[in-house]
Amino acid sequence: MTKLRLLLIPGLIAALLIAGSACAAERMRLASVPLDMPLSDSEALDNQALEGLYEGDYGTSMARNVGGYLPGKVRSSGISDYPYSHIDTELKDGRALQLWFSSADDGRATFGISLDTPFIEKPKRNYKEAVAEVESAWGKPDLEFNPPDVAGTQLVQVYIDHTMQPPRLTAVMSHLPRAQTLSPAIMNHFWENDLREYANVLGQEFRGGIVVINNQKGKLVSEQILLVDLVRASTVFKLR
Repeated sequence: MTKLRLLLIPGLIAALLIAGSACAAERMRLASVPLDMPLSDSEALDNQALEGLYEGDYGTSMARNVGGYLPGKVRSSGISDYPYSHIDTELKDGRALQLWFSSADDGRATFGISLDTPFIEKPKRNYKEAVAEVESAWGKPDLEFNPPDVAGTQLVQVYIDHTMQPPRLTAVMSHLPRAQTLSPAIMNHFWENDLREYANVLGQEFRGGIVVINNQKGKLVSEQILLVDLVRASTVFKLR
């Protein structure tokens, strides 16, 4: 599970770079939830509310969605406002969904969606199917590598959200490293990074998806998928 061992910011950062507007069909989604989704059901994003995503009000055919849909699959779900607003949801199949929200001044909108598949003792799913599911929704990764310490058993992929406004998109793409320039230490520990470490590697303005897939003998044994906007994250965390 992605860790958030960071220091909280006392207030909103002085300037916030907001991702470009995107229609519902263009947004990257994880378990149907996109970035920028307001916590309050009195507010909507693309005429959709968070509660409606949990209830299945908008169907199960969202073009850029990874990880399935929530209706009928939730075992338990709870919200907490400490140390920042977040929702923890346990799915009936054992996966864990977390939604992380920005500051009150920023409207408490999702800056992070995390979907974790815990270790599977008797794996059955071909891991290539898991890779294909992500790529069919989000396209080809902008960065991909196999950490040398677990070569052949772990795949890391990074996807840039190309719906950002051109200046920010250009900045994110120019900062993204090439796989061959990453040190073995960065690659080996990427799966356990916190948001500050992601900002150091991917840039302070990164927005997009991070996928870590582990396999044994070609079978999926665990998976970590994260959608994150580091600019929104910086309204509640110090990333520098």
